[in-house]
Amino acid sequence: MNRFFLYIFFVLCVGTQSCITYIDRELEVTPKLVLNCYLVPQLDTTILQLTNSASLFSRKPQKIQAVLNATVEISNDNTHWVLMSFDPDHQFYFITQADFPILEGKTYHVRASAANFETVTASCTVPVLRETNISVVEECTETEYGYTHCELLVKWNDFPQEDNYYMLSNKNLYHDYWYSYNSYDTIQYFNWYFLYDNDNNKPCIYSDKDQDGKKMSVSTSYYLYENNEFCELALLQTDINCYQFQLCLSNYDADFQFFMLEPVQIYSNIQNGYGIFGAFVMERIELAGMR
Repeated sequence: MNRFFLYIFFVLCVGTQSCITYIDRELEVTPKLVLNCYLVPQLDTTILQLTNSASLFSRKPQKIQAVLNATVEISNDNTHWVLMSFDPDHQFYFITQADFPILEGKTYHVRASAANFETVTASCTVPVLRETNISVVEECTETEYGYTHCELLVKWNDFPQEDNYYMLSNKNLYHDYWYSYNSYDTIQYFNWYFLYDNDNNKPCIYSDKDQDGKKMSVSTSYYLYENNEFCELALLQTDINCYQFQLCLSNYDADFQFFMLEPVQIYSNIQNGYGIFGAFVMERIELAGMR
């Protein structure tokens, strides 16, 4: 009997060892370009960020950083290309509306190439700004902690008989102070594309699926601090690329937070690389912070 159990134990040990595969070298993954750019007719400058990808499994992890000295071009017909300039201080590529207008309803193309990287390309179509009759009901209360809490009920009408995608974003102008030698300096900066969260603590990202032509609404809130000068709400009418990308990011954050075993794959419309090339138009509403 003891010999029988020893035999079974020996078979199990051999079987277990045969299921183990040892990898004695790194996965050979070639870094790719990561391109992020949104086309917005209401803004005076188009900004494009270009970085490198990094392998998740590597003994020598590569640092993710801006790709310098790349050739980045944009086109409105995929034939005639305009070179985008590079800002060395902020390390992004840009082009102004005066040099290259972004128009509603038009399709645009982008391509970027750099040494040791495969050339990446993408295209997207700018949505047409639709009349939504957006309205905001706002209730603000002072808190004991020295800031204002504002509850918002945002409503808008979906434009019928077409696929539409929406996001709610805010814009804040802050005053920051920092000490430099013998004087205080004031820095002003704008913060765009900061999505509101709804009452369920999920980013305000929506499609009109099953709501075509209907009244859409969301409840959200924001905080107004002492150094806030003003706050604006913007209803972004996005293309499907923006919608898919931001929705995937939202789901990825949720999966990571709750340690899901199979996180979602981040959406990308960049050929031969990663990232997003999308577009949106926006309606702005001034909130109580400026009144």
